[in-house]
Amino acid sequence: MVQATISALLSPKFGLPKWWRWIQFFIPIGLYLGVLIQFDPIWALAIFVIVWLVFANAFKERVPLYLTNDTTREALKALVKKRRKVRFLDLGCGLGGNVAYMSQLKGVAESHGVETAPIPYLISKLVTGLRGGQTFAMDMWKTELAYYDVVYAFLSPEPMPKLWEKVKDEMHSGSVFVSNSFAVPDVEPTEIWELDDSRKTVLYIYRL
Repeated sequence: MVQATISALLSPKFGLPKWWRWIQFFIPIGLYLGVLIQFDPIWALAIFVIVWLVFANAFKERVPLYLTNDTTREALKALVKKRRKVRFLDLGCGLGGNVAYMSQLKGVAESHGVETAPIPYLISKLVTGLRGGQTFAMDMWKTELAYYDVVYAFLSPEPMPKLWEKVKDEMHSGSVFVSNSFAVPDVEPTEIWELDDSRKTVLYIYRL
């Protein structure tokens, strides 16, 4: 308990987010309980491998697995409604539901997603294979944005400054970049859409 308490108190001093206090608090207690019940370490390794396969991008890019909800998809539908032959891209498409949904819209000619976390990629590949769209196992930094008319991202605050530089360099005039929940620092969005869902989603829309 002393170890857990000290860890929780010190974590903000090292610049960790507030929610890390709970992780720091419960890990020493969890290890202690594991010793008491003689928890087989092989299961801990198996759990770690599964977590890594799902959340690999959280370790590498500090981008957790966020899933786009139906309300946000309806907003994206409204965004592309008056356009024709839209080429849509979801950066970090997770389980692929968003890519599949956009592929079924009349105005969308192509709907693609890129994902590098192994398990989400495989699920997305299956979902888009069955319902429409395409998923590629590609790093978003190596993805050529110039091909697309609408690029959507639901990432985290961490990559936004670097991603904005890529957007400016590659996306063509008249195209649209949409960021779910995370604004580009020090850049004024063209529009801000506040959605009426349980998580109070905000879409930051940047027209190039």
